[in-house]
Amino acid sequence: MNLNPAIVIPTYWCGRRTAHSVDRGVLYDHMTPIDQEGELPRCLDSLRQVVGIGRIFLLVVSEPGVENQASEKVHDIARRFPGLDIVVIGDAELRYIHRQMAQFGFEDFTSAACLTGYGAVRNLGVLVSSIFGYDTVVFIDDDEIVLGPDFLERAVYGIAMKTPSGKLITGKTGYFFNDEGKYTAPVDTPWYDHFWNRSRGFNEYIERAVSGPRLSRAQVACGGCLVLHADLYGRVAFDPWISRGEDLDYLLSAHMYGVDIWFDNTLNLRHLAPPTLSNVSRWTQDMYRWFYEARKIEFARTQIDLMQVKPESYEPYPGTWLGHSIRRRAIFTAFLRGVGCPEHGQWFKLIGSERKQASEYARENCAKYFELQHQWPDIVRALWRCTPLVSQIRSIKTMASTSAFTGRFAAITVDDR
Repeated sequence: MNLNPAIVIPTYWCGRRTAHSVDRGVLYDHMTPIDQEGELPRCLDSLRQVVGIGRIFLLVVSEPGVENQASEKVHDIARRFPGLDIVVIGDAELRYIHRQMAQFGFEDFTSAACLTGYGAVRNLGVLVSSIFGYDTVVFIDDDEIVLGPDFLERAVYGIAMKTPSGKLITGKTGYFFNDEGKYTAPVDTPWYDHFWNRSRGFNEYIERAVSGPRLSRAQVACGGCLVLHADLYGRVAFDPWISRGEDLDYLLSAHMYGVDIWFDNTLNLRHLAPPTLSNVSRWTQDMYRWFYEARKIEFARTQIDLMQVKPESYEPYPGTWLGHSIRRRAIFTAFLRGVGCPEHGQWFKLIGSERKQASEYARENCAKYFELQHQWPDIVRALWRCTPLVSQIRSIKTMASTSAFTGRFAAITVDDR
């Protein structure tokens, strides 16, 4: 079986200043001011070496008011790489996609696949790939670089093939090295994060997975290193209501629908992230994430058509973060940070009103994802190889391809371990 993979790269832009958020209530790890180059050129330059590379979709996420400028900036960057087949998806292209969704009767779900919010951006990348007829999506981030010309070959290894036990591999994840060449998380954490330290559990898991067989069932999905086949992405959507951690959440959602994500210990990238903020706002978003995740798992247990996700099955990580203890640990951490960090009043506020709002947000929104799930297969199916929409998107601005490769790879059978 031949696979036809597309690479999808979200890229985040803001006005002429350093910023980490947009005013739609979404906080991103980093955004690039439009008068700077950012990390995207470095990422694209690393892709020029990749054998068999096909189309690359760049999803332009921007703060309000600079959508057109950000899109033009990304187009300018893409023009420097004439050997890559690049299609830029910005605000103009998004309007075409949403108009087509409305014509098919899915207008109520346009916000689930858009250019705002990590999960919604992932969904948009999936829909764009389906519109152009790509059966495999390889997600990477714009602050990552690929390591070696065989990256795409490693990415599609085993995809769409059955293991000896009959399980179909439709999703994979890998891992990344930091700027020091390490794939583990830093273990030195301040005293006030004693109850909010994920490094130990994550490192225990990742070291075991990297030293094990090439493919193993994943219980962690590393952000920006994810491969999905159409049999999976056409069945399971990303959750637009989770504030961050969308790839790990996707793994848990796939498990609810009886699908395994696999960890490939040869699939890796280098993550060269710019400095990010570590403040009250970002930590608050993290709290919203874990409150929502725990509530979503609890709600899923009431649905007879879903597999149960049991936190204890995900030790050493992220199991302890998926249960009710997360609320108690959030209180302890907010108090300790209020003592040991600046902005004392804001940290203490998290103990009361903000924590209650996070719990309320989780309660009010956890069922919405499953409503989206009922429609998601029909949405992907309706947009699959939508030729008129392809023409509309390409008519705006399309990068001409000079690639000599088709981007097709033969999938192979793998051991089931």
